[in-house]
Amino acid sequence: MKRNNRLIILRAIRALGPVSRVRLQQETTLSWGTITTSSKELMEREIIKETGPVSTGVGRRPVELDVNTTDNFVVGVRLGSAYISAVVLDAKGNVVADHREFVDAQGTPEILVDQLFEAVSGILDRAGVQLDRVAGIGIAAPGAIDADEGLCLYAPHLPNWKNVSLSRLFEERFGRPCFVDHVNNCSALGQMWFGLGKGLKNFLCVLLGTGISAGIMIDGHVYRGVNCAAGEFGHICIDPDGPPCACGGKGCLEVYATGPAIAGKGREVAAKEPLSAILKSAGGRIEGVRAEDVYQAALQGDPAALKIFEEVGFYLGLGVGNLINIFNPDRIILSGGVSQASEFFLPTLLRTIEDRAWHISKKEIKISMTMNAAVLGAAGIVLEQIYSGGLLFAHSAGQGGDKLIPGRRE
Repeated sequence: MKRNNRLIILRAIRALGPVSRVRLQQETTLSWGTITTSSKELMEREIIKETGPVSTGVGRRPVELDVNTTDNFVVGVRLGSAYISAVVLDAKGNVVADHREFVDAQGTPEILVDQLFEAVSGILDRAGVQLDRVAGIGIAAPGAIDADEGLCLYAPHLPNWKNVSLSRLFEERFGRPCFVDHVNNCSALGQMWFGLGKGLKNFLCVLLGTGISAGIMIDGHVYRGVNCAAGEFGHICIDPDGPPCACGGKGCLEVYATGPAIAGKGREVAAKEPLSAILKSAGGRIEGVRAEDVYQAALQGDPAALKIFEEVGFYLGLGVGNLINIFNPDRIILSGGVSQASEFFLPTLLRTIEDRAWHISKKEIKISMTMNAAVLGAAGIVLEQIYSGGLLFAHSAGQGGDKLIPGRRE
């Protein structure tokens, strides 16, 4: 009961702060004694702080309380097949520093882990945040994840990334609680905490990049499935006789509507049309055509590039229409690198959904222009540990606490 009361007060202070004790009592309906005792304990642990008296116009000026953002921080890291990103947030979720760097997808686990370590150490140095003020580290990782154990089983687009005990390695290196979850779940958490999912309890975040995945938010909680494998939306079969996919199957959505798929279609056009805008954008090198070159050609009105994105919209429409029929969400949020080209595929996607999704279902599609939802969501795992799991209720700020396993809530 005592712990739950402190959590109620802490969440209220985060939402309302700076806030007086009088208003805290009004908003939480807790007793005055509970407000007084719990707030004192939270201050002693350096989790909250007094911000000084405020003028009310009459009588005694009440002192307000707020979350201590100068002594408590969280770190989020994302491992992708093309880059690593990292972010430091204060305890209210404000970005203190962020960083992004390229990664070699063919690297060994040792190389990739070392690069992740360096990204965290480097961003903490740049942010001027000491390690003992870090409440925890959240990591968004691709592929098959055992989130309970913090274990990365494998990732189709990182061929050497197998059976990596990422949580254990990070806790040994930094001495802080570490939480690992799938990148699609972190994307959904990022949208819930900071983006287009704010205030929604049921939505899906479809991440479009090197692969395709879906973060599923049901009744305000991420749905991870029995063994944390839910949301592999990119591996639904569009054509059983289609091209092979990195997962070992054939005709998956990923082979039609990802960055590599767009680049592959662009190379086909470039090989057939020596004067194409796609080839020109790639500097005349067919093997150098990227999805970005197809996008640049589309911006110039190139018919071949526009057709490629129209096909992307059609296949995505098939897949997203199925998601709508299955989940009936408040909203579907499209994010990731490919979503930045939505002006060229969204009209076809919407038409396909209208034709194929059940007529009574809500069909609200939003495009997220933020490129860092997944890494913010990784940090959001730690924020969830703070505000729902009491991560800071240890001996003093930043020394750990009751550790929730990602996917489980009390």
